[in-house]
Formats: sequence, structure tokens, C-alpha cells
Amino acid sequence: MKWTVGNIVKRATEILKERGSKSPRLDAELLLVHSLKLRDRVELYLNFDRPLTEREVEDYRQLVKRRAKGEPVAYITGKKEFFGFEFKVRKGVLIPRPETETLVEEALKLIKGKKGLKVVDVGTGSGCIAITVCKLTKGENTIIGVDVSEEALKVAKENVENLKCKVHLIRTSLLNGLKGPFDAIISNPPYVAAGDKRVEREVLKYEPKIALFAGKSGLEFIEKLVKESHKKLKEGGFLALEFGEGQGKEVKELLSEAGFKEVRIIKDLSGKERVGIGVK
Repeated sequence: MKWTVGNIVKRATEILKERGSKSPRLDAELLLVHSLKLRDRVELYLNFDRPLTEREVEDYRQLVKRRAKGEPVAYITGKKEFFGFEFKVRKGVLIPRPETETLVEEALKLIKGKKGLKVVDVGTGSGCIAITVCKLTKGENTIIGVDVSEEALKVAKENVENLKCKVHLIRTSLLNGLKGPFDAIISNPPYVAAGDKRVEREVLKYEPKIALFAGKSGLEFIEKLVKESHKKLKEGGFLALEFGEGQGKEVKELLSEAGFKEVRIIKDLSGKERVGIGVK
């Protein structure tokens, strides 16, 4: 059989669907875009009748095999889009997720139009939150990204350089050693309870556990973050954090008990409670 862009995508889609991918067609297309070094999926469709060489077919087959075993597409291609920006990712760094865009959107509502703010992103990972805030506020504020993982900070540094923005990266846990006060603290912290059966198998297998799990309740990191943030924020400063499904009530209580005012819980695009905000 002579493989073309069109029929090999169709076959890869069938294979990935059989192996349990939730987005087999998209996965197949993204892998071929990467394999053929195309700019985007539009270019893929413009070349749907193009025949592939044996080398191209074999290279693509190897990528599909990796995806069929459960390896995330972002780790295979080494990149993930977030808020319209392309971020480098690799094993050891949490893959940016669409629901985290809700966190950034809410934080930006409180930051935009202001200058000279001191903003810290706790658990920066790939740097997607800190860098997006930096880009969309035109570098008019001091942005700090902190993470306990050296590997994550290496990736964040690459993204800072590639996306040409000024973000200060510091290795530490939570806010330890950071000099406040801050105008804003933003975080997508670990919030999965140990043993949570809802976590997808490929997430458990491939993504860093340190960025996912937070004790038996899933709230251990958030509880510490809320308390430390209240101490290190300026009056009128805010904490915005992401949390997991079913944790909204507890997060709201933690924020209120720590002394935060104007506490709000915001839903993501799928209608799930996802972001907690409190003002000091």
C-alpha cells in the first residue's frame, strides 16, 4: 500500500482509538505534523494527498507506537500550546492543561492595567503561568517563578529564553526564602489525593508525581500555600490557585479561615469548580 498523508492519518487514528486514546484523530495529526516538521495542522490538510517516503512512514510509525503505549503526545513532540504560546515540555515537567488557562484568565483580570506589581508563580513547572502573565502584561511587572524541581526550572528557563520575557526563576519549596510582600501569588499546586482512582493511567505512568499528589486529602500543599501566602501578600494583594474536582468547598473554607476576604470560587470552561481567589 502506498501511504499518503491522508490515509496514514486515518490508519493511525484507528490504532490509537483501539488503544484507548480520548482524542485519536487529533493525536494522529499532531504526531504527523511533528514527524514531517510542518508548521501546523492546516499545512497537514493542504498536503493530504502527498505520498510519504519509506523513511517518513517508519519515523511516524515509531511515534504512533509510543502514543499507543500511553506516552502523552506533548512528551513525544516536546511541546504543548498554552494560551496561544508554545511551551517546551519533557518528562519530569507537568504538561500544561486547558483548565489552567482559567486560573491565568482570572489572575490577569486582577493584574491587567497595573504596573510595578510583584507577582510570584508557585510551582511554576514549565513556566507557562509566569511567562503567560509576563507576556500579556508586557513585562511591566516583576514576575517570579519558583519550583522545588531542578528539572522543571531547566525547562522553564528554556521557555523564558524562547519566548523572550523576563521571569526570575528560583528553586525553593512554596514561598520559602522569598522576600515579600507580594501583590499577587498564583499557583497550580499539587492537589490530587494519594490513591485517587480518577487519575488517568498515562498521567500516573509518565507525569511527575511531585507535581500531582498532595497527601491523603489532596489539600496538604494548598493548606500550606494559603497560610504562607496570607503572611507574604500586601494588603489588597490576592492569591489565585487551581484545585481539583470536588475541593471547592474546602478551598473556600481554607481561604476564609486564613483571613482572606472577597473569597470566590470560579468554574472552568467545562463547568467544574477550578479556581479559588482570595484578597488580603
